[in-house]
Amino acid sequence: MRTYFAEVLARERACLAGITDRAMLTSWRRRVVEELMTPQSPYALALRQTGDVRDRADFLDQWRELLAEAVDRLLQSRVTGDTPCASPEGPKADVDAQKTAVLILAALHGGSTLSQLAQDPRPLNAALDLALVSFVAAEDNTPARTGTSSSISNMDL
Repeated sequence: MRTYFAEVLARERACLAGITDRAMLTSWRRRVVEELMTPQSPYALALRQTGDVRDRADFLDQWRELLAEAVDRLLQSRVTGDTPCASPEGPKADVDAQKTAVLILAALHGGSTLSQLAQDPRPLNAALDLALVSFVAAEDNTPARTGTSSSISNMDL
């Protein structure tokens, strides 16, 4: 397995294991967005379509499992921090941890591709908004927050 795969998995194992509430999930999200917006970070390198297909599949499968475990902990808690997740009842009862983990990976992969092309984090944030809608409020994607403007970012994401 490539070094950056191992590095991402080690970081994610440590970070995702500690997620027990909405604030921690939000912190994880911000860190991952920052990593993916840095072209030579291990995260950006790991999501590129290069290298051995089996290594990439194994990497994504391990990351999916780490995400699913974190999602499952959030679902079990029903309430994160001092405020409910997304609704007064907490996360939706019909949320599937494995499917949500796949959705998060898809948002990270597709959103980071668009964001890197546009050099703007808003497409990635928009994709994560949808993937994490059961758990956290949407990120502020206003131009003032991102300080950038591009053809993709002008799509009112």
